[in-house]
Amino acid sequence: MAGQPPSPGSDRRDPLSFDELVALIVAFLVIGAVLWWSLGRRAETWLGQLSPGLTRSEAEPSPLDPAQRDTVEVAPVGPTAGPTTPSPLPPGTVGGTVDRTTVGVSPAPRGPRTVIIPAVPGLPRAAEPEASPAVPSPSPQVAPQVVVPSPSPEAAVNFPDLSPNYWAYPFIAELARRGMISGFEDGSFRPDQPVTRTQYATLVGEVLPDVRQESQAFPDVPVNFWGKPAIDEAVKSGFLRGYPDTSFQPNQPISRMEVLLSLVNGFQLPKPADPAAPLQVFQDRDQIPEWARPAVAAATQANVVVSHPNVNQFNPNQPATRAEVAAMLYQALTTTGQLPPIQSNYIVRP
Repeated sequence: MAGQPPSPGSDRRDPLSFDELVALIVAFLVIGAVLWWSLGRRAETWLGQLSPGLTRSEAEPSPLDPAQRDTVEVAPVGPTAGPTTPSPLPPGTVGGTVDRTTVGVSPAPRGPRTVIIPAVPGLPRAAEPEASPAVPSPSPQVAPQVVVPSPSPEAAVNFPDLSPNYWAYPFIAELARRGMISGFEDGSFRPDQPVTRTQYATLVGEVLPDVRQESQAFPDVPVNFWGKPAIDEAVKSGFLRGYPDTSFQPNQPISRMEVLLSLVNGFQLPKPADPAAPLQVFQDRDQIPEWARPAVAAATQANVVVSHPNVNQFNPNQPATRAEVAAMLYQALTTTGQLPPIQSNYIVRP
């Protein structure tokens, strides 16, 4: 019936209009925003209670300013020996965030950029130059030492064929007083007699230095030859040598040049740098073979050469007499400091 109120218990459900629906959505959004803001504030308060003084801006990593980027050093990259264990977080960190004060990055004044080039494993190091070995300087040639007997005051020089006025008498007499030279069985000395190679080996055997070389067998020196021991000793000491055909020729007279070569080699007399200079004193120097000139020059420079009667004549191929051998042997021992010098007009002085 019209005009009557609805009966109790009746349910009226009218549909929402469009404006009401929009207003409802806006209301929900406002409520959500308020809740989100409220919960965010509570989170900050909660963080502040766990770590006093830690703010959000400090907890979050911030990019380095330009001054800090300039001082960053690049750590060398090298091979790792095994798995690495991560370092524990320093004090004052929460949830993996690190306090900048514990890292040690502090602002530095702008300056030249320091860059450390990383090491590259596997590249060999530059080899250091090896020190060149020291070359030893050649030691000066030292003459071998010989033992010369002292003169005997009781020894009398009494050779019937040797006058005190003889040119070589001072040399022969001094060697005889020391027992280094003697005469024949008949008491004579025979100063002008040529000396064979075996007799010369016997004579120098009295003054052989303690220098030993390899022995040499000569086909013309039999084992039972009377002069073989003296020849062997003279060869071992460097005073005598054989010939190119391996012979020794023991009975051949020894020449003046061979005597000087023997003394130069045996006593190791130094050879001059210019062999031609000392040889200018000899008028017959062209007779000296080229291969023998350094040794003859050494003997001449050391005042070992004795020439009678003319000091300007060398006579290299002339057989040496007993007097000449005695005089030149004495001069060689004087040069080495074993005997006192003797004044003679027949000593060659270049």
